[in-house]
Amino acid sequence: MNLETLASYAEIVGLITILGAAVYSWFQIKEMKAHRLSGAAISLSEHFHRPGFVDAIVEMVYQPDSIDTIEKLKEYHGERWPEIITVMTTWESMGALVHRGDLDFHLVYDLYSGLIVATHNKCLPMISDEREKFVETRFEWFTWLADRITEFKESEESLGAAHIEFANWQPPAR
Repeated sequence: MNLETLASYAEIVGLITILGAAVYSWFQIKEMKAHRLSGAAISLSEHFHRPGFVDAIVEMVYQPDSIDTIEKLKEYHGERWPEIITVMTTWESMGALVHRGDLDFHLVYDLYSGLIVATHNKCLPMISDEREKFVETRFEWFTWLADRITEFKESEESLGAAHIEFANWQPPAR
């Protein structure tokens, strides 16, 4: 075998190696994205494991519609008012992360859609008052997320309640 033939074989082996690395990288990137989404789902679900967070959501949902200022919010919720603001800022953060593509909209929708919309509706008079007093950007991503959830819920893509839509679901075989 001459040197020219060996060089040709080396080029073929090099090309196969590069193509193999590209295919392997593609699978690795796909796996990393799936792992990131799974991690985000676990992180989001951890909110439900914090009793103060869940209590604050329940308080927000049942607070009177007449709470239209931060002062009334503080008065009604007493010492727990920071927990209410924590829920609002959590929804605010989720809105920004969904918009940036760092959180999957459908994941947030499946876990929190009803809670986000309900708490936003209860807090909107107070949010509007804060925006009038200070800047329009107060809780902007909370409002944005609630609006996107409402739009999606009204679209044809939206499914009904999970216990109805997936009543016949079976776990995949192992």
